[in-house]
Amino acid sequence: MKKSLLVASLSVLLSTAIYADSVIGSVNGMPIYKSEAENAVKMLTGGKQTYDKLTADQKKQVVSIIAPSKLIAKSAKSELSQKEQDAALSALWIQKKASSMSVSDSEAKEVYDKLKAASKDQSKVPAFDKVKESIKMQIRQDKVIKSVMQNAKVVAN
Repeated sequence: MKKSLLVASLSVLLSTAIYADSVIGSVNGMPIYKSEAENAVKMLTGGKQTYDKLTADQKKQVVSIIAPSKLIAKSAKSELSQKEQDAALSALWIQKKASSMSVSDSEAKEVYDKLKAASKDQSKVPAFDKVKESIKMQIRQDKVIKSVMQNAKVVAN
């Protein structure tokens, strides 16, 4: 009895896992999974909608939205060298980490003032408001790199 209950429970779990990541479409033979659609719908609706609650037309739209990224990923894997893939992945990771960090306007202004002071032609330096977000992003990226390097043991041979 216990064994059959265990087997039945495992069957339900496995079928749920298989159903949850079932193929809902394809592009050039590459499967598009329900989990990908759920993530896309969650992102597009701010978590207010699920894939299952969409109309048939909306589901087709979601598949159409996912399709280009599948094609691009396949092209990137086949056309980029491993070094290029690693560089792209590193840049994406830095962007992701940097986007979660906060930088105050005063931190950005301090960097701006240093850059402006170092400029030979002050008249060509854009106004702070025009470059503030770019400076903040650079500071965020610098913070990510600094945090990665904080405990790194670098050896040059």
